[in-house]
Amino acid sequence: MMKCRLFSALLLLFTLMAAGCSGQPAAVTADDLADQVYIYEKEGFGSDFYIALNSDGSMRCSEGALSSYFGLGTWKLDGDTVILTTDDEKFVNRFAVEDRTLVYQSADSTGFMYLTVSDGEKFLPSGAPVGSLDIDEG
Repeated sequence: MMKCRLFSALLLLFTLMAAGCSGQPAAVTADDLADQVYIYEKEGFGSDFYIALNSDGSMRCSEGALSSYFGLGTWKLDGDTVILTTDDEKFVNRFAVEDRTLVYQSADSTGFMYLTVSDGEKFLPSGAPVGSLDIDEG
């Protein structure tokens, strides 16, 4: 009986250790991404190209200070894909989430008005919450 309990305890311990060491990252949640500003890794159109994701599901983006288009709309997280849709429905763009970075997915994305973002290019978290950056809102 004692051997059975010891074996069961060791088996349980091994199972818990194996689950903890699976190497699978924790699933990203909308809360992980919300209220953050993401900056394009390359040059914007006269200044930073940014995307701001708000906790209420709204978003805003600007390709830079020289852009006459200021994208307002909504965002949602579908699995590990962020989908941005502008209110005028001209633009729908998809991003994979990798280590809290938005990675552009050109398939099924419309692209942007002035800048061409290539598949796999990144928008990096600025580290600053929405509202804390001095961003020209057109």
